[in-house]
Amino acid sequence: MNKNEVAFLLEEIATLLALKENSSVFEVRAYENAARALSSLDGDITQLVKEGKLKGTPGLGPTTIKRIEEMIETGSSPFLEELRTSTPAIKLEMMRIPGVGPKKINAIYDQLHVTTMSELEQACKDDKVAKLPGFGKKTQDKILQGIAFIAEHSNRFLYPIAEKEAARIREALATLPEIVRLEVAGSLRRKRETVKDIDMVLSIDDNAGSDVRRKIMDYFTSQPSVKAITGKGETKSSVVLNSGIAMDLRVVGDSQFPYTLHHFSGSREHHIPLRRRALSMNMTINDYGLFKTENGKEELVPCKDETDIYAALGMEYVVPELREDMGEIEAAAKHELPMLVQESDLRGVLHAHSTWSDGQNTIREMAEACMARGYSYLGLTDHSKAAAYAGGLNEDNLRRQWDEIDALNEEFAGRFLILKGSECDILRDGALDFDDAILAQLDFVVASIHSNFNLPPEEQTKRMLNAIANPYVDIIGHPTGRILLGRSGYTLDMEAIIEAAAAHGTCIEINSDPSRLDLDWRLVRKARDKGIKIPLGPDAHTLAGIDNMRYGIGAARKGWLRASDIPNTWEVQDVLHFFQTRRKR
Repeated sequence: MNKNEVAFLLEEIATLLALKENSSVFEVRAYENAARALSSLDGDITQLVKEGKLKGTPGLGPTTIKRIEEMIETGSSPFLEELRTSTPAIKLEMMRIPGVGPKKINAIYDQLHVTTMSELEQACKDDKVAKLPGFGKKTQDKILQGIAFIAEHSNRFLYPIAEKEAARIREALATLPEIVRLEVAGSLRRKRETVKDIDMVLSIDDNAGSDVRRKIMDYFTSQPSVKAITGKGETKSSVVLNSGIAMDLRVVGDSQFPYTLHHFSGSREHHIPLRRRALSMNMTINDYGLFKTENGKEELVPCKDETDIYAALGMEYVVPELREDMGEIEAAAKHELPMLVQESDLRGVLHAHSTWSDGQNTIREMAEACMARGYSYLGLTDHSKAAAYAGGLNEDNLRRQWDEIDALNEEFAGRFLILKGSECDILRDGALDFDDAILAQLDFVVASIHSNFNLPPEEQTKRMLNAIANPYVDIIGHPTGRILLGRSGYTLDMEAIIEAAAAHGTCIEINSDPSRLDLDWRLVRKARDKGIKIPLGPDAHTLAGIDNMRYGIGAARKGWLRASDIPNTWEVQDVLHFFQTRRKR
């Protein structure tokens, strides 16, 4: 376990304690303080525990240190498991409703005695929740909206969770010598932001017998990460993994592999027009093959891989990320698909935090981690003063931070450059949290909304438009504010936002945190077609967070972005020139 994982478990303990009847506010606070204290500690947590260096750390008492040591030594916490087991299931479910904390959950549970989400939904519809002390109609409506959001996104998983599970199974299967080809398919292969299940396709020699298929399926269904087997055969087996995500494995002969992989990669929306094109050429396509009908006789069109399938249909190869019926069929038929950005095109980072605000690593550590990953610059964007909860900087601290950046840049000269930036809060009226005199001294500014999420659509849109009109706003950060599987975004007129950003030459980022991936890929292409530049911002608060860039690449490719559309694929002097030029304009 790393420091972040342990801190997360301490926060969960605090939450579950707060949900207990007659819980001690001091005990809850102790675990909250411990989580914060741990997050701000320097060094490897395992080493600190091993050397007994947690004792005496402000915010960590004997009991919380004991819990941390237990987590590090065993990888689990019996105390946390006991709390999970003893907490009513409905309370845990209600924790998923945005904006509903332990106090409100306990009030609903104690006074309305609901035991399921459907009972809570009915209680809201009957106006029972609104009548509880401290609630009201507005809170009740938000709870109803939260229940609807949870229902809509139930049984879905964030991309990294599904990717990790698939990689574990793929790595295990790859050890079997009988397997010829092995690929992940489905929405995971297409880099969708959330995934319902995992599809995997593998091939064996065309002449292999049933014993080979049975061996592979036995090995697959007996993996440690498999919680339940829901179907088992020689060509397809289905399981549920420990994470709760379902997975299908299909085994085919190697000559059939390209067609099966293509079919189960999807999407359905892509396949429908593709099949129409095939029919117009007297062909049919399915998971068994591509067939051409001549003189009333159907013959297989041999294809070594998916490239051959598209070529047989007179098309360029369509990469999985683009297979969403967003114009890729027509573009591929005309051989006009863009050369999509790749992770190797990235040159620097343009949204990251340090210990100056709510990051967990120093500027030096963040810069050195960027260098280790092959980047040549880091755009540092610690929070502004309005984000007090995140340790936002006032003007004096911002200037002190510049001194540190200047010293590091002098040390790194010729190797690496740290850009002076800020993730500056957009206030309720659309003004910025720093005045123009301060903003003008920064190399670039990311402007983001972190408060007043529930303004009426017209007011929220006007707020964002005002920010875009500020000449010192170079990038709009996480523009819709969504948290995948957690909350919907702000109610904004995104068409108007995109038009305004294009008119002012303002960038809109793809926030590459996998729980955000905001701007949504469906809007990315619209922004690109308006000439808007779209940086990828990892929103890194840790060294590991820098690697969020890879998730942003997936969203960028789904949005048809080329390297030229993304400022942080450019050399640093080109990036600085771009920001300076757009400000002058």
